[in-house]
Amino acid sequence: MSRRVAIVFFLGCLVFSLPAVCATTVILARHAEKAPAPAADPPLSAIGRERAQLLASLLANAGVGAIFVTEYVRTQQTARPLAERLHLAPERVDAANTAKLIAAIRRHDGGTVLVIGHSNTVPAILSALGGPAVAVAENAFNDLFVCTISGQDVSLLRLRYGAGPAETASLRPPSNGVAMLEKRSPVMQIQFVRSGGFAGAATNVTGTVNFDESGAQVISEGTKYARELPPQEAEQLRTSADPAHLAEALNGPAAESSPVRDGYQYQISLATKDGKTHKLEVNADGSVKKISPELQALLAWVQEEAQKIWAHRITNR
Repeated sequence: MSRRVAIVFFLGCLVFSLPAVCATTVILARHAEKAPAPAADPPLSAIGRERAQLLASLLANAGVGAIFVTEYVRTQQTARPLAERLHLAPERVDAANTAKLIAAIRRHDGGTVLVIGHSNTVPAILSALGGPAVAVAENAFNDLFVCTISGQDVSLLRLRYGAGPAETASLRPPSNGVAMLEKRSPVMQIQFVRSGGFAGAATNVTGTVNFDESGAQVISEGTKYARELPPQEAEQLRTSADPAHLAEALNGPAAESSPVRDGYQYQISLATKDGKTHKLEVNADGSVKKISPELQALLAWVQEEAQKIWAHRITNR
């Protein structure tokens, strides 16, 4: 029996046994993997959205009658697939207000509720329910806690669902087919500006790509544009932007005369793990000077993404 099937089977049996003992079952999970930006309230990453769908599949027949989330988008998006499947409206309770959440949970005496929290709030909630002390690792998103409350008796079962941190990392498409993350490009952020062109400032575009261990996301401030990059695209972009591959363009005259045929000027800034920033300016001078394949790939990606951002801005005015 697979791990996924085993968890579903257990939860189904647990729910069917509840009415006889009038127990309350509280299922707690941390939100799924989040995107790197915006820092204040990031949404789920592509991997996180997949985990949210998996959670919905696991709990679809677990008898969940209420769902609690926090004020943060990542908890709401983690709960959304199950909420939509069960036609439930999740109740929002501020992450810092554990007392209010506990009171709301206890109103569902004899039922089953799902709580989507955070790595620091899930342990606090379990403790407030009378459960044992637990810890949730910062890089762990696959913990599933089943807390059963029957009178003064409280029992806790800790399960795992989906890939763990090491398994998730191994699923990313590494270069040369070898999962050696330490050999990845050191680029952690790409910022780009498109200016000039035949229409002037009307077509100026700015964008930021943030990389982390779960992938990459491109955003454009002020336009509400946000796109999660597929894993392969993220790795290819990170590689093409490696300063080691762009040394001539970054340090030599190529940065001043690299050709662009669309009439725009591009300013590209690369931030690396060592805290350094590498700046590159590509001008539309009409020359035919040859540039490196890496710079060609980076520029082609920036050109295409800038056009997507501009089209999004026009469409959503």
